Amino acid sequence: MRCHILLPIRLLYRDVKPLSDYTVSGSKQRHCPVSLPTALAGVFTMPQCCVPCCLNRSEFKKTSDIQLSFYRFPCDEKEKRKWLLLIRRENYTPNCNSRVCSWHFPNGKAAGPSRFAWNEGKTFQFPKHLGHLPINRRKQMVPSSGEDEGTAETPCTSKSLLALEVENDMLREENAQLKKQLEIQKQTFSFSQISSSPDRVQYYTGLPDAATVLFLEALLSKFELQYHSDWTVQMMPLVDQLLLTLMKLRLNCGHVDLATRFNCSTATVTNIFTTLISALYDVLYVGLLENNIPSTAKNQTSLPDCFQPFPNCRIVLDCTEVAISNAERLLYSQYKGRTILKALIGVAPNGVITFASDLYGGRASDKAITAACGLLQHLRPGDMVMAEKGFTIQDILPEGVSLNIPSFLINGQFTQEEVNNNRLISKARTHVECSIQRLKLFHILDHIPYQFRLNINKILKVCVCLTNLQTPILCEIA
Repeated sequence: MRCHILLPIRLLYRDVKPLSDYTVSGSKQRHCPVSLPTALAGVFTMPQCCVPCCLNRSEFKKTSDIQLSFYRFPCDEKEKRKWLLLIRRENYTPNCNSRVCSWHFPNGKAAGPSRFAWNEGKTFQFPKHLGHLPINRRKQMVPSSGEDEGTAETPCTSKSLLALEVENDMLREENAQLKKQLEIQKQTFSFSQISSSPDRVQYYTGLPDAATVLFLEALLSKFELQYHSDWTVQMMPLVDQLLLTLMKLRLNCGHVDLATRFNCSTATVTNIFTTLISALYDVLYVGLLENNIPSTAKNQTSLPDCFQPFPNCRIVLDCTEVAISNAERLLYSQYKGRTILKALIGVAPNGVITFASDLYGGRASDKAITAACGLLQHLRPGDMVMAEKGFTIQDILPEGVSLNIPSFLINGQFTQEEVNNNRLISKARTHVECSIQRLKLFHILDHIPYQFRLNINKILKVCVCLTNLQTPILCEIA
């Protein structure tokens, strides 16, 4: 039993220098009597946390319910340097006995120390059995007049310029994020306020639900927006910029109204609207709808019952009108009594708008618009075009393309065949007219501001694409 006790002592004593080697520096060397307990004091020292203002020691684990661990500094020099910067002791050289307690590692040792007295609150949260640091202990941290002040390390003197720069960068980034959040909170209106209500989304945007709006946002986010003005809108999220644009199209809200709702200037409203109209035009119309009129064979895959008597119908034509603030006489319509523009709209038998022409002057006839808009080049022999009475375009249709319009009253009374044909045409055109009516629910088409005259065709065609994103107009097609 005695051998088992002496063996550890011999091993510990083996690394202790002889007493003759312990000297005190001075003009004359002399032997310094050192006892064995004093020489072995460093070996039996209990671990203590080396973070400034932390008093956790290993013996506290026995006297408290707090489960503490004491971690050595990592061997990797880069990781060790990181720890020293985080604990604000970058000029400190840790040895084999240096430890950092687990209280400073709320996310685990692998994440590094992150909880300290200076970021946990105004006062350091010591364990309950310790309480706050006594005043006399705080005074002991300041070197006395007889001590070498150059060797004393305090939390203040341990800060280097590098540590301050790192901390400033972190605070600067946090400050920027908080500013963005504050700007968003300042908005009196945002998409998050209506996203949970499909009725509100329908009212403000003309789209059926929030998922459709987010789908458009995802499409726009894949492209780098080229803003109309020389500056980029950064403080407003893209989904709210999209909401602003859709509200302008759907409700035709004034610029002052939108600027007040979204806490921005009227110039920002113009910049956002003009930019997103061009982006939506490129993504939705040019990318999906332009020069993409479905063939007769494709139409037959979703042909409603009311079009069964007309299986070779490829497109149904009608004109729609758009009012604009302009005093030019060529755009004035005597019939409507205001300045209007006209566009040719083509609708497939299933109710989807498949063609939209540019806008023409209000005095242009339906036949002239049909001849000039480029629709005829898409028609093929065997196709049938359905339209209303005003479309007397049989003589300009390509060879092999037929025209089906209601019969004109010639002899004072329709024949039974003409009556049946007119009834079938009227029944088939009902839901087509409903599709055009849906388009007119975007109230910007009631009166487009003159400042958007250069983008008027894009505005119309974006509204056409948004109309197609709504729920199908026929239950049998849905």
